[in-house]
Amino acid sequence: MADVAQPQSLLTSVAGNWWVLVLRGVAAVLFGLAALFWPGLTLWVLIVFFGAYALVDGVFAIAAGIAGSSGRRWLLLAEGALGVVAGLVTFFWPGMTALVLLYVIAAWAIFTGVLEIVMAVALRREIENEWLLG
Repeated sequence: MADVAQPQSLLTSVAGNWWVLVLRGVAAVLFGLAALFWPGLTLWVLIVFFGAYALVDGVFAIAAGIAGSSGRRWLLLAEGALGVVAGLVTFFWPGMTALVLLYVIAAWAIFTGVLEIVMAVALRREIENEWLLG
């Protein structure tokens, strides 16, 4: 019986805070549009952050693979090598990386934002006296 009540309380909680989903959706759409309309600054920041993240993550994965004692540490070493290579490719060929990152992230942000706005509007209908939200 407790399992049946839990989804309803989750739905009530989410429906009661539908405006949070709208804010997330609007922020995601704005981020995606900024990435499309102001690509210079957005692109530079994305390249630097992604390259640094991939490189640092790769180095830490390699360190964990070297320090590990399990028989599957080669997976960490391979993951680390891939991360280091991705980071280096990002810094040596920023144009290619920029183009791919820009369109993937912009498309993801816009579609995610639209879906979250639609979900928020649908959840709003679960609330009694929803006209008070206006």
